[in-house]
Amino acid sequence: MSVSPQDLHDLLEERSRPALDRPVPWERLRARAGAARRRRLATVAVAVAGVAAASVVVAGVLVNPRPVIRHLDDETTATSVSPHLLPTSFTEPDGTVYRRITTATLDAPKKDEVTVEVEVSGKPLAIMADCPSGAGKLVPQVRVVRPGADPWALTPMSSLLKLCETHRPIDLVPFPSGTREGKLVITMPKPSKVMPEQRAKRWRFGVYEWTPPATLPPAPAAVAPPRTFGGTPPVYRLIGSSSAVWPAAREVSVAVPARGRDWALVVYCGGGIAGRLTGEVHVTGRSQPDKDYYCTEPPSERGVGFNMVGSARPGPDGKVTVRVKLSSLYEEYGRRPGTLTVAVYDSVG
Repeated sequence: MSVSPQDLHDLLEERSRPALDRPVPWERLRARAGAARRRRLATVAVAVAGVAAASVVVAGVLVNPRPVIRHLDDETTATSVSPHLLPTSFTEPDGTVYRRITTATLDAPKKDEVTVEVEVSGKPLAIMADCPSGAGKLVPQVRVVRPGADPWALTPMSSLLKLCETHRPIDLVPFPSGTREGKLVITMPKPSKVMPEQRAKRWRFGVYEWTPPATLPPAPAAVAPPRTFGGTPPVYRLIGSSSAVWPAAREVSVAVPARGRDWALVVYCGGGIAGRLTGEVHVTGRSQPDKDYYCTEPPSERGVGFNMVGSARPGPDGKVTVRVKLSSLYEEYGRRPGTLTVAVYDSVG
């Protein structure tokens, strides 16, 4: 089997990297940093500011340390995703197969932009990154420049930041029907004046096409919402929740007593759709104006994502009803199983 010059370059680079890194005890240093981070985060409380009535206006997250991910060989077919390598192919737990079609390197700070040519077969596309250690929030931006259907290339979120947190591929926006070649531009933004200590670092990228399983497998069990979250006032206490299985159901509703005060809304997806679908939220029949809302991963050691909602008018039954409807730009998600959970929390203190 022939090997392209780019693949050979990447392979040689990966195989030589351990020798270059040997003088530095990275694992011990990372273990120390992780322990220190866990001690600091044990004292972190959830902060909420600026609430507007009857609309989702403030998003927050109770953050915890990043999990440890197993490393994989670059040229090995993988069954899970590595944060530092770009395997030629891998399979996600729901049976979806990802196959790498091209790679690119953004050698920041020497270079602040790289162009990626993509051959389009008609299958959905996604991007993975070898995120450099200590990248922080200074992450590259990915844009479509040909055929230019959308200036931002990623969906449902336009940032690579989530990719570095979860180590899962992020979908590219679908190209127009009939497209055979596309072009992406990956650009490193300048460090923020507010955080001048941030420095651009070297990134590697892989663009993948993915194929959902031919037969829809069973969805994993829904992750139960936490009974409470937040360590100091305000503490959020669960007052109602409901779950549904995707794609058999594409929306879920939960009704809770009207409390006459602000409350927290936690919406998340499990399985292959986690963090990849858009959620349209209605509160007692009124659509919420947050256009960037998307269905996050389930609460875990990384934290609990939530949105604050102002005091909403109850319906005729005296309750506030929250309805969330899911959608995607890719019809292929109709062949990937998952769950949708909606949970409502009252604020205490």
